[in-house]
Order: sequence, then C-alpha cells, then structure tokens
Amino acid sequence: MEEIKVRTNSDKPKEKPKKRRMKKKTLYVAIGLAVVVLLLAGTSIYFYQKYHQLKNNPEQVSKQETDDIVAKVGKLITLPDETPSIATIIDKGKLKDQPFFNNAENGDKVLVYTKAEKAIIYRPTSNKIINVGPVTLNQNGAVPVAVVSAGGNVNDASKKLTDKFGSGVSVVTSGDAKNKTSISKTTVVDVSGQNAQVAQDIATQLGATVGSLPSGETAPQGAAVVVFVK
Repeated sequence: MEEIKVRTNSDKPKEKPKKRRMKKKTLYVAIGLAVVVLLLAGTSIYFYQKYHQLKNNPEQVSKQETDDIVAKVGKLITLPDETPSIATIIDKGKLKDQPFFNNAENGDKVLVYTKAEKAIIYRPTSNKIINVGPVTLNQNGAVPVAVVSAGGNVNDASKKLTDKFGSGVSVVTSGDAKNKTSISKTTVVDVSGQNAQVAQDIATQLGATVGSLPSGETAPQGAAVVVFVK
C-alpha cells in the first residue's frame, strides 16, 4: 500500500528572516505613503476652502483683516470711533516725495480715518506705530487748496486750477498774504505732506515753484495745499 504523508505546519519551510524584514519594510512604506496622501488631501481641502472663502466672500475676509489690525493698533493709541480704510505699502519708493511716509517700509499698513481726518502708519512686523498725521481731503475726495495773494491775481489763479483739475482740487479759501514782501514768486506749498504730486502739478500749471511756507505765513485752516500767488 502506498504511504500517504500529511504535511503539517511544522513541516513547512521556514521563511527566511531577511524576507520577513522586507515584507515589514514594504508594509511600513505603504502605511507612510497612505498617511502622506491623507495629509496632502487635508491640506488641499483647507486651501480649497480658503480659496473659495476669498473668492465668494472677499468683504468678510477683508473685514476680518481690518478688525485684526484695528484691534492691534487700538492697544497702542486711542483711535477714532469709525472704521478706517486700510492700505498696504508695497512700493515705498513711490512715496519718497511725501514727508509723511519718510520712515515707512514696504508691508506697513496705512489706516485712514476720513471723518476724524487722521492717518496712521502701522508696522505689523514690530507692532509699532510709525507715524500719525492729518488727512486733509474733503468729503468728495478733492484736495482742499487755499489761494493766497502775494500781489498776484487770486481769482485768475483759482480759475486756472478749476479749469485744469476740475473736481480734483477744491479752492476752500482765498485771501492776502501776511508778509507779501517775503514772497518773490508764486509758490505752492504741500502743508499736509501728503499731496506732493498735486502740489507739483499745480506749480506746473501756474508756472510756479514748490516750496515751504514763507516766513511769517501760516496755512489757512482746512487747506492741504497753499498757493501764494505773486
């Protein structure tokens, strides 16, 4: 009779240790890849949600940023009771002619309070206020200009400004200089330090020069730019 042999587990050839280590390593790599995939998927979902939040409701995101900045600045200085407009300085070189921005850096935030007529430069990286100054734009956005006679024709100068710049400037007052002899030629003064380009444009239109307040003169109240007409 033919002998039948039955193989038991003990009779199976033993798996080599090296082969078992390879299988474990492969398993660990597979688990690791699965974790990475899950993490990447989670990150993608996060940025996808943020993207749609920005796309579908930008006002909400902007308001949140404004609230955050106002909260930080409010701990450093007493703020007006209104919501400011906020801008970010991205090219300080374009502001080099405006004294108000002399110490500003790219990335600084500019808070503009229209009703309170105040502007604040805030640096988030160091949590510091860099400068505070007046905002002298009137309600329709025109630059308020005072035209002062130093012997010249005020009405003629005012008409030239209105004809050239339209609603861009607003002649808010006119009058006579206190010390006409100290003014040798028509001079345009950017008294607020925030309207250098406007002052230069006015000077070009009137054949004048841009300068500082003449000796003995003060800027009329409410004027951002003063034109001394000679």
